[in-house]
Amino acid sequence: MKKLLSFLVIFQIALMNPVWAQNEDAEGADGGDDVLKNTQNDVILVVGAGVAGAILGLSTLSFVEKPAKHLSNIWTGGALGVIAGVVFVAYNSAQRGQESIEEEDAANEEASVYFKTSERLAWHLENSQDLAFPEVQFGTRVWQMNF
Repeated sequence: MKKLLSFLVIFQIALMNPVWAQNEDAEGADGGDDVLKNTQNDVILVVGAGVAGAILGLSTLSFVEKPAKHLSNIWTGGALGVIAGVVFVAYNSAQRGQESIEEEDAANEEASVYFKTSERLAWHLENSQDLAFPEVQFGTRVWQMNF
């Protein structure tokens, strides 16, 4: 139990104060620091949701007659918390992507007004060669498939 507790404390300290995030100007204006902070916050959120789920699983032990037989509630609660945290992080990441798409669309709104259907069709016909996938082969020496 001491090893697990010391691991969790070291893991939390490593996430809260990473060495690579101390110099905020080192990444430049490419947004790399934002990705690092978002990833760090996402990991902390998932771990926190897992811990909260484990605490909820632990709290169910007071309602049963023999708590020793129901210790799996702690792991089940932790697993459900991690799953809920991952779903929440995935939803937030998708929303961040949608916001950036909307900002890009607003910036290019004037240019897209003059891009008519006939021009789009011509562009697709011209660039369809770039979108073609190469032939894929997989299988064994005895049996192969081409797509």
